[in-house]
Amino acid sequence: MERHLFLRAHAHRWDEERAWETPDATLLRVRREGTAREPGRPAARVQLVGTGRPDALAELLVQATADAGGPASAMLTRGTWALVPPEVRARYALVTGRGWDWMWSTTPPAPQPGEDRVAPMGPGREDEVRACLAVAYPETSADPGDQALAWWGYRDEDGLLRGVVAVHAPDDGGIHLSGLGTDQRWRRRGVASAMMAAVTRWGLTQRPYVHYGIWADNDAARRVYTRLGYRVGHEVENLAPEG
Repeated sequence: MERHLFLRAHAHRWDEERAWETPDATLLRVRREGTAREPGRPAARVQLVGTGRPDALAELLVQATADAGGPASAMLTRGTWALVPPEVRARYALVTGRGWDWMWSTTPPAPQPGEDRVAPMGPGREDEVRACLAVAYPETSADPGDQALAWWGYRDEDGLLRGVVAVHAPDDGGIHLSGLGTDQRWRRRGVASAMMAAVTRWGLTQRPYVHYGIWADNDAARRVYTRLGYRVGHEVENLAPEG
């Protein structure tokens, strides 16, 4: 089932401590390591991760807070938190943030114009990637200094980097893409489509699926990825401490 696939696809990011499950929902209590891009967070933090039908997941959250107490954050099926009883929400002391969609594909996309300009960056290019991200996607959490990530880039006719995307290939699961950004001066020229098509096609030679997350309100990105064969596998709401 797709709700289990989402959990498997992200399992490398955490250590599972406990699970609650029904036929319609799954809730995990996990411990996640912090990153260099999250300096204000503790080195390890407890998080609840839930998938499945919102009403069923809300019932599991009631059980979880009674069994194990509140977490530092949560990542749930979108629409779940509103169904949790107010007194339980108060005990968790979390508020919802911006929603996002987990998209995945098992289908190699059709060739796109500009793919000949897309290639792996190779080691030692961290400063070049950072410079591109500064004008392409400065708010990304993908860190060029993270040794687990391999970066691909799109270069213009003069060899200048105009777009980048990070590739993570854990030992198990699919290929995870993140940090995709295009230089603002080069948007609407097919750069993102070329990068996603080339990297997705390569990724599917390495793993059974490729996955990526987009903000739920990013309709332009959604159109690009849907056209390349991606589909939404999980609609997510993030929760964090108030303030």
